[in-house]
Amino acid sequence: MRAFGGLLMTTDSVHPDPNLSVLIELLDPTFEKPVKSWSFVGRTSITIGRANDQDVEVSDVYVSRSHAKLSFCDNRWILVSLGRNGVLVENKQVTDYPLECGCKFRLGSGGPFLRMQTSGEQSEGTHTICFDTFPVSMFALDEANLQQEVTQIAGGNYFQTLQEKARELRLRRNST
Repeated sequence: MRAFGGLLMTTDSVHPDPNLSVLIELLDPTFEKPVKSWSFVGRTSITIGRANDQDVEVSDVYVSRSHAKLSFCDNRWILVSLGRNGVLVENKQVTDYPLECGCKFRLGSGGPFLRMQTSGEQSEGTHTICFDTFPVSMFALDEANLQQEVTQIAGGNYFQTLQEKARELRLRRNST
């Protein structure tokens, strides 16, 4: 048996599936969209803090050098508070807390928010660009319509006036 604060857990399943992936996201405080993320595969322990030897390094005055730790035990992740400013989940200070996928937690009462995702589950907005691939033919130009629009624009008064101004400017530039 292993103890985390008030939680007692067996150590039968200390090691996660070697393919289990964990994504820790630093969230924008206003929109709660990820601004930075850290990805881990096959880990049983992930450290969070301000020091450069932490797995998740967060530079913030509310974050202790060694602030928190995620430990995989009994087929789930446990968030353990190690820092002076504590860890909050749902605005409640916790010493240890079993995390569900997508759970948000805060480092200190005024510190940054983080979110944990597992096994490739990603929150909305974590992709830089995401699009479906379409056959190229869907993007074909209507050549007849294109030619008609070019003729209409080139024959218009506004375009003709611009062309005349450009000629005048070239003549002035060449004569000086």
